[in-house]
Amino acid sequence: KQWYQRRVRGVSGVYDYSTEFYLGPRHEIVEYRDKGEPGGYHSIVPMVLESGERILVDRGFVSTRTDQPIGQLSGKVTQVGYIRHAEGAVFASLAPAVGTTQTYIWRDTEVMAKCADTLPVTVELISQHTIPGGPIAGQTRLSVYNKHVEYVITWWGMGIASLFFIFRFRRKPKSIPSVFK
Repeated sequence: KQWYQRRVRGVSGVYDYSTEFYLGPRHEIVEYRDKGEPGGYHSIVPMVLESGERILVDRGFVSTRTDQPIGQLSGKVTQVGYIRHAEGAVFASLAPAVGTTQTYIWRDTEVMAKCADTLPVTVELISQHTIPGGPIAGQTRLSVYNKHVEYVITWWGMGIASLFFIFRFRRKPKSIPSVFK
C-alpha cells in the first residue's frame, strides 16, 4: 500500500496476451472529464519483466470488448505508469471465482493475479503510451482530498458561535442580600 499511486519509470518486459482481462464498463476520460459517450473497457494484460516476474499492466481504454487483437505490441517494451491497487467491490456484486471470467466490474487485482500467475501489482500506463487504434492510456483518476479550509471554517465558526452564546445568554449572579448593613 505504500507504493499506491507512485510513478513507476522504465517498466521493461514483454506482454503476454494469452490472458487479457477487461475491466468495465467504463467511460473514456478526456482532459480529466468523462467524454459522455458509450462506455468501453480497460484492457489489462500480464507483462513478463526482465527479471522473470510477472505483473499486470492496465494498457488503457478500448471502446469495445473484442476477441480481436487491438494495438498489441510485440517484443520488449519499456513503459511508464502508476501503481494501482484493487478497487472496492461494487455494492451487491459478487466476486468472480478464479478463472471463470475475463471481464471484471471492478479492479480485483488479487483474483486477476492468481488467474494470470502474476504478482498482485497493477501498473496503469500514462497517456504517452496510447497506441493509435489501440488502447487509450492515461485514464487514471487521482483524487486528493484537501479539506483543511473546510475544517478551519467549521471549527472557527463553532468557536465564535460558542463565544456569542456564552456572552449573550450568560447569567448574571443574583445580588447577595447584605445582612450587615
